Amino acid sequence: MRTDVTPNGGLDPVWTYRNAHIEDFTTFMADRAGVERWKSTFGLYLGDVVGTPTPGRLGLRPGA
Repeated sequence: MRTDVTPNGGLDPVWTYRNAHIEDFTTFMADRAGVERWKSTFGLYLGDVVGTPTPGRLGLRPGA
C-alpha cells in the first residue's frame, strides 16, 4: 500500500480501518479462482480494464 499519498476526503489510511482485513489480502490473492470471479464481477459493472500493460513493473519499491 502506498504511504506517500494522502487519502481523499478526510479518510484515514486504509490499514487503520478494522474491516480492511489487510492481513487476509495474501490469502485472498492465493485463491486465483476467487480473484478471477471478482475481476469478472467488476468488469461486468465497471467495464474492462483499459491501458497499456506494464509487465515486469512491480511498483514504487519492488521486492519491499
